[in-house]
Amino acid sequence: MDWIALLAYLAGTGAVAALFYGVANRKARPVYGEDTPLQSRSLFRLALLISASVGVLLSVLQSFSAAGLDLLGFATVTLTTMVTFLLVVFAYTDHRHRMADRVLLRWGIGLALVLGILRLIEMQSEPKTVLFVVAILISFAVMFVPSIGASDARAFVLLFAVGIPTLDIIYTYYAFLAGLALWLLYGIVSAIRNRSFKVSIPLVPYILLPLAVAPVMLSLAFGVPRILEVLG
Repeated sequence: MDWIALLAYLAGTGAVAALFYGVANRKARPVYGEDTPLQSRSLFRLALLISASVGVLLSVLQSFSAAGLDLLGFATVTLTTMVTFLLVVFAYTDHRHRMADRVLLRWGIGLALVLGILRLIEMQSEPKTVLFVVAILISFAVMFVPSIGASDARAFVLLFAVGIPTLDIIYTYYAFLAGLALWLLYGIVSAIRNRSFKVSIPLVPYILLPLAVAPVMLSLAFGVPRILEVLG
């Protein structure tokens, strides 16, 4: 285990979790009516706890990497912590109110772009850089599609801004397909239950769920054998 890497990753986890808790808990946050979990801020505390726990797990796994402390590990830990926080919050607000706090999404996109651009500079890969730019521009353009909300488009931006620099292109593609499968399943179940094809789908959490799960699964797949090798 690289103790310097572990401490750096844990510091990044704590800073990001605290930052997004502060943004979510700001005085000018959206009003969702008489909603106890939001008014009491218990939802934000739950998101803080879950996202910090995921960040700690990833910090330990990434600290066993043969590369030691590196930008890829730091970006993976901090951005997954951020995505997990957003996922917990939006899984509630988007399902219950069909609303996602756009300020939280903007902060998420900002952090993802900063770390993502740094990773692209480090990788020096022209195809990935072009795909990164094109995917984000297309996602922004989706905001102007009437049937898709602006928050949904921002979630698409987040998917590609986080995924391409940290998960690589292929796993970002899989995360996108997994999101499509979740939307389709939700739509089919809702259509059958309501006996109507007019279905309102909370897209944001289904875009973010595969993006939160993929780094954890990959880190476990590569990290656990490395831990066993080092301990053995």
